[in-house]
Amino acid sequence: MIRQSAAMRDTRAPAVTRMELHDCVGDAFLVVDVGKADLLNAALRCDARPAVFAAINRLPERLFTSTDDVWACLVG
Repeated sequence: MIRQSAAMRDTRAPAVTRMELHDCVGDAFLVVDVGKADLLNAALRCDARPAVFAAINRLPERLFTSTDDVWACLVG
C-alpha cells in the first residue's frame, strides 16, 4: 500500500486572489453599488472558478461599493 502525504491528498483549489476577484466581478461596479446576486452574475459571465463563487457566497447580504470593499469583507 502506498501512503500519501497530506499535501498529496489535498485536492482543494488554490485560494481566490484579489486580482482574480477583480477580474471576475469588477465589471459589476460600472453602474452602481452591487449585492451578492450582481457579483454572482458577474462571476457567471466570466466563467469563474468554483472558489470565486464560494468566496462570494461567504459575503454578508449588503451592497458593496467596489472590489476593494468586497475583498475587505473576505479577508477582514
